[in-house]
Amino acid sequence: MAAVLIDSKWDAEPATDAVEVQLDRHALYKRRWRATASNGVELAYGLRTAAKHGDYFKGVDGSCYHIQQLAEEIIEVPMPQSLEMAAKVGWYLGNQHLAVEVRADKIILEYVHTLAKSLDRIGIPYQVTQGVFLCGMHSSHTH
Repeated sequence: MAAVLIDSKWDAEPATDAVEVQLDRHALYKRRWRATASNGVELAYGLRTAAKHGDYFKGVDGSCYHIQQLAEEIIEVPMPQSLEMAAKVGWYLGNQHLAVEVRADKIILEYVHTLAKSLDRIGIPYQVTQGVFLCGMHSSHTH
């Protein structure tokens, strides 16, 4: 069976019967990918821009597809309450050139065991959990 091509963003109100498509963060960075939707349909994505968690797309079959990023192991650093800790966190994460997602109450990082060990070593509080890491590509490449 040939894959259903996703040909455009869904331009209407999202369909109540939208078909879920689950992908990991790394696949969503790409402009071309294949995936199997929750209804078993094989999809092929090849648009000019990468898809994002929560996007809705239209397939050539007329169906509405809803993109859901898979949860992964992440590090949550609580938003610092003191200026001293804010400076420490900013200095450390900035010097590491890490991709981060900043939320109102926490900073989200990709889980890497060496990063967790270094946070322990320098005294930055954190917790490891499962969640969706909504950061863009750390570095980009365009033509």
